[in-house]
Amino acid sequence: MARKPIQLLGLHWLMLVIAGLLFLLVATFVDLKPVVDQNFFFSTNDPGIQQTKKIERRFPSHPEVILAVLSRDISSSRYLSRIQRLTQRVHTIGNVSAVKSLAEGPKSFEDAIKSPFWSRLLIAPDRKSSNVIIFMRGKHTEQPIQHLQQIVHELDAPDFHIHVAGPPYVVEMLRRSLAHDFRYFSLTAVVLFGLTMAALFRSIRLFVGMLCTCTSAVLLTLLLQSILGHKIGILTVNLGTIVFVIALSHLVYMTFNWQTLADRTHRIG
Repeated sequence: MARKPIQLLGLHWLMLVIAGLLFLLVATFVDLKPVVDQNFFFSTNDPGIQQTKKIERRFPSHPEVILAVLSRDISSSRYLSRIQRLTQRVHTIGNVSAVKSLAEGPKSFEDAIKSPFWSRLLIAPDRKSSNVIIFMRGKHTEQPIQHLQQIVHELDAPDFHIHVAGPPYVVEMLRRSLAHDFRYFSLTAVVLFGLTMAALFRSIRLFVGMLCTCTSAVLLTLLLQSILGHKIGILTVNLGTIVFVIALSHLVYMTFNWQTLADRTHRIG
């Protein structure tokens, strides 16, 4: 009779050890950063995407980030000097291969106005803004976009308002949003449902056991997903939260039945 409590205590510690090992494996080998591709909105079997990829293979190009810089007078020397400073600062960003603006490309503002090419590329039709076009190398644009945002924040002014656009920028904003949602919803699920279970069953052992089991299910899901070569993307970013909630619902059902049967057995005995 004395061995049973020791055995149960050992099983409790074993589950905690398993959860800890899974946590270490996920923290070491699983990349939890959401991956967003520039073509994630479209299927790889889409004829348009396939044709676009053929064109890109034949005529390679770099992804572009466009800065639209608004001002009341884009021909003023003050505005042009700011554009030149912005262009120089952008050149200091890693992975930037080339920059085109009123300060780099056309010989002068008058040349940009007269040239059909530069006027369409750099100057807005209403002449209230001009473009700074940034060509970037590689697919990893997280650090360059962060550096670019710092530059934009420093140089942005009421009469020199900078808007950022382009696939690398949009992809980075989506990646950040997904990472925020991943952390926010995961933490909310753990806290909200964990406190609910603690209040419902009023047992520290049950609370820790259920939380440990659900966490192990989530960690095992992330580990298997990584082993199979699947990255966390826009469709799977909340998969861990879903697994946690589903596992918890089954545990609530089984724990309630176990308590009910134990209570009946105690009454009969």
